[in-house]
Amino acid sequence: MVFKNIKKSEKLYVRIAEEINQLIERGDLQVNDKLPPEREIAAQMGVSRPSVREALAILEVLGVVEIKVGDGSYVKGRAHNFRLEMESLKNSSPFELVEARHYIESLVVTLAVERATEDDLTEMQETIDWMREHMADLDVDEFVLKGLHFHRLLARSINNEVLQSIAESLFQMDHHPLWGFLNKKALVSMEAKQHQIKEHEEILAAIRNKDQIQASKAMQHHISHLQDLFLT
Repeated sequence: MVFKNIKKSEKLYVRIAEEINQLIERGDLQVNDKLPPEREIAAQMGVSRPSVREALAILEVLGVVEIKVGDGSYVKGRAHNFRLEMESLKNSSPFELVEARHYIESLVVTLAVERATEDDLTEMQETIDWMREHMADLDVDEFVLKGLHFHRLLARSINNEVLQSIAESLFQMDHHPLWGFLNKKALVSMEAKQHQIKEHEEILAAIRNKDQIQASKAMQHHISHLQDLFLT
């Protein structure tokens, strides 16, 4: 099969997803067929692998494909009204969101070094401790929500309502359903949960030590690791 070269006239990952769905509608791809590797799709369409990964994530949310870790992506069906169903996802790009969080939260954490009170730090520590204590009992939805609570507490600690509001908008999973889906999928394993808790601890330690440079590095590492999880 041949994938069309995609013109960059709109959200790239949406066009990629639509093109794959159209191949299924035309019968070029059948149920249970395995899609070509992401790198091959990206090369044929003239796009990046992250854009293909976002497109496949959309199609998995819509029930069009199933992504099997370490194996590949398989056709499950098709979206009967792709554009209408896309509206339910609010066209939010996980990678754009991660990029925004990278810059906004790096600023937030440097301000937290200066402004977070002992009560703020205690509350953040209690959240981390609770996540560790209940890690094995929590389902992935609860774990993700508790992790986001840590970031909300961090944003609240800087005592700037404008920045807090901007940061809060990045944590609303109902506003970013595709990001929420990828986030949950990335944190299914116990190892991934443990690693996220460790990263939160490193951020909090840097704040306690009044080390703005290390706090910013720890946050950037945390956000970059999240993106890496999306790409694996």
